[in-house]
Amino acid sequence: MGRPRSQAAAAALAAAVLVLAGCTGGSDPGDAEGGGSAVSATGNDVNPVDRTDLAGGGDLRWPLDQLPPNYNYNHLDGVLLSNAQVVFALMPRPFTFTGDGTPSVNADYFESIELTSEDPQVVTYDVDPDAVWSDGTPITVADLAAQWRALNGSDPAYRISVATGYEDIASVEQGEDDKQAVVTFANRYTDWRGLFDPLYPASTNGDPDVFNTGWVQRPQVTAGPFRLQGVDPTAQTITLERNPEWWGDPPILDRIIYRTLDPDAQVDALINGELDFINVGPDVNKLQRAQGSDGIEIRRARGPSFRVITLNGTSPVLSDVAVRQALAAAIDRQAIADALIGPLGGDPAKLDNHIFVPNQPGYQDNAGDLSEPDIEAANARLEQAGWTREGGDTRTKGGQELVIRFVIPSAVAIGTQEAQLVQGMLEEVGARVDIQTVPVGDFFDTYVFPGDFDMTVFSLYGTPFPISAAASFYEQPEGDEIQQNYARIGTQEIDDLFAQAIQELDPDKARETANRIDALIWEEVHSLPLYQRPDVVAAADTLANYGALGFASVRYQDIGFTE
Repeated sequence: MGRPRSQAAAAALAAAVLVLAGCTGGSDPGDAEGGGSAVSATGNDVNPVDRTDLAGGGDLRWPLDQLPPNYNYNHLDGVLLSNAQVVFALMPRPFTFTGDGTPSVNADYFESIELTSEDPQVVTYDVDPDAVWSDGTPITVADLAAQWRALNGSDPAYRISVATGYEDIASVEQGEDDKQAVVTFANRYTDWRGLFDPLYPASTNGDPDVFNTGWVQRPQVTAGPFRLQGVDPTAQTITLERNPEWWGDPPILDRIIYRTLDPDAQVDALINGELDFINVGPDVNKLQRAQGSDGIEIRRARGPSFRVITLNGTSPVLSDVAVRQALAAAIDRQAIADALIGPLGGDPAKLDNHIFVPNQPGYQDNAGDLSEPDIEAANARLEQAGWTREGGDTRTKGGQELVIRFVIPSAVAIGTQEAQLVQGMLEEVGARVDIQTVPVGDFFDTYVFPGDFDMTVFSLYGTPFPISAAASFYEQPEGDEIQQNYARIGTQEIDDLFAQAIQELDPDKARETANRIDALIWEEVHSLPLYQRPDVVAAADTLANYGALGFASVRYQDIGFTE
């Protein structure tokens, strides 16, 4: 489960996952790929098979960690990976991406999308003449205009996940006809290819009530190769069927059946033939069991996701940045990477950047003094902050004990391991960690989103647009409008530099600014990146055109099974 980063947020990976919401990204409670044996930094492993060589029909049994709380991916509660995996089969997306993140226009929905001017910045969208919504309404400029108005942050009635990019648009107007949209920017926006992804109909975006609550129970008006057959809250399933009105290549599969299962139960379901694939993550037991089972193969790619510990800046204990810095100095992130990723093989490495992963241009170590653990410095900082210790007892200040409530989701073994490792590390400096395990289905909605934790850990699912995608996670909250900044920590300098980087059309200069931002995030101890997750997928060996994706998009209509 999880949420995306700023430009798309999303990941049905096995443990908690959030999507970074700016350019199609996400978060997950315990999903964790990162490390492992050598895999391609630019490709993916999906068992590619030509459509004509696949057996027609069949059902794909797809595991989810939870049913989405809102099928509107652009809503604050909609940027979970589990939601992205469903709605991306149903909704238009302007671009598709290869395993290394290279974009191309999605010809199923658009004839062309071009940057037609740089000063001012203008992007022209030509919608496919055959593209229609499931209610028969053509997809037109009205849909792009309505989405811009809903997501630009000007109307607080819309509970949006992120305004990044949309807030920089000055107008969305009709071009030669209603199938052409001319988008003019007031401020330059480097990651414009991540906008309108996914696109929702004007019937949703034109009404804040429909936007906020209309998609809570089930998807509404859609436009994909599949359509909704039904949602069964009792059985915890979502079933999609072929869309008979689809104008593109027809789906190979008859249906996609999403089934909610605890992450730790998914490997048994795969081995028993009840699922067609699972995300293995860094769970060596799952990997070994799947590898030893007939008819199952392991697919690997270097993924865009990473595990991160988030610190709640509104917590009475953690509101003091000196305390956050001290506790961060006591946490050995490399030891955590060794413990979680090492058993999978390869070279486990800690992650020292909040914005880029190692296989992306721009990655560098900005952690400074927190790059390596320093117990002596941690103890000294806590003493200076007024937290005193007698003997080996828990530190106190003004009669209050230094107790950290570390919230983790149930049925996510890696989250338990990570929390227990942190518990032992912080005990050395006199901080007691109380681990609270909560139902996996409540983890984000009841605890992470409202800020009911001191520390927590989940996966962030990245995107091909790391800078704009990260903005909503690190920009300052405005009252209750936190976007995806679950730490509720930020500074005006960070906000200003994000605005600068997002408007920079020179990618090298944008990356340089992004690394200045990252250094400031480390100073604030907003969160602690742990390690990059490798995509490790265990799949039926007959499953084709799906697996370890890297940065690649899923072409749902091409998924099928070999004879």
